[in-house]
Amino acid sequence: MPRIIVDHREKNSGIIQELVKDKIEVEQQQLIAADFVIQNKSIEDKINSIGIERKTQEDFINSIIDKRIIQQLIALKENFTIPLLIIEGSKNIYEIRNFHPNAIRGMLASIALDYQIPIIYTKS
Repeated sequence: MPRIIVDHREKNSGIIQELVKDKIEVEQQQLIAADFVIQNKSIEDKINSIGIERKTQEDFINSIIDKRIIQQLIALKENFTIPLLIIEGSKNIYEIRNFHPNAIRGMLASIALDYQIPIIYTKS
């Protein structure tokens, strides 16, 4: 079973408790890049590290505005075999702040095309 390393700043998210409840091995650390790291072996017996950056919709918009998202994406690409971005929330992301929808669309397209990082959307 894979081991999940969780950034210590995620302790209040409720995710750690859910993982432990499902009997998944969790280790908390201060991570430089990503919020979660899953390590597993590939078919070729090579160790893969999946770096997951988790953002609420509000945090995603704020990280575009303060340009923090770019550094986080670069760190994911440089430090993990498989980078992944999860965006959480059920609101209309284009109505959260007074922020032009094309800026959001452009960033989502850049993440998928320029950085080649998959994006998963989830309600919670």
